Amino acid sequence: MAVNNRVALITGASGGLGSVVTAQFLEAGYRVSAVALDWESPAPASESLIATRADLTVRSAAQSVVQQTIETWGTVDFLVHLVGAFDAGQRVEETSDAQWDRMLDVNLRSAVNMLRAVIPAMRQKREGRIMVVGGTSAIHPVVAWSAFSASVAALCSLVETSAAELREEGITVNAILPTTIDTPAVRAACGEADRAKWVNPNSLASLMLWLCSDAGRDVTGALIPVIGRQPHPCHQWH
Repeated sequence: MAVNNRVALITGASGGLGSVVTAQFLEAGYRVSAVALDWESPAPASESLIATRADLTVRSAAQSVVQQTIETWGTVDFLVHLVGAFDAGQRVEETSDAQWDRMLDVNLRSAVNMLRAVIPAMRQKREGRIMVVGGTSAIHPVVAWSAFSASVAALCSLVETSAAELREEGITVNAILPTTIDTPAVRAACGEADRAKWVNPNSLASLMLWLCSDAGRDVTGALIPVIGRQPHPCHQWH
């Protein structure tokens, strides 16, 4: 289905979720600016794809990938921000400074940097869609997940604030909050016994495509839990 060559900037594009999302957007007819910290084997650049390495916890790097995309294709219509990290950690008093720094840098600061970089261009044309991926512990905190839960809760606050600021300018901002995502890295870490209960990356990609469609134009400031079939600890105080 052609979408008039609209441009999606997808971060975290080399990961288990990002590779699926990138493939679905390309298949749907989007031009994709794919950004990742590391690429094992990035697809070669084409008329529909450019792939970039960048550490988005650095503000200048985020600004650079947005500028490169605009220089290549003239616009960024959609930001799909998938950068994230999870570390269960310990209880609050035992959680190290290093763990707090990593969770806040990867899960929050990278999103702040991307929004600051992309919003001015979207505001100028009064149109755009922004979506970020967090986790359900943002709304159901879990014992010993303090740094992760706090970082994704702050991400949700960023989304709601940005949506409020941009709601009259044709720009939507939403957060997608999955439980465990069925990716190769998760299967390697956790085994496959519960795989059928996890969230399928294709389901998340389809939701993102819908949010980018005309049908999704009125959804903004939403925190969307996607829990699959999982009795996940995020839904329990324990």
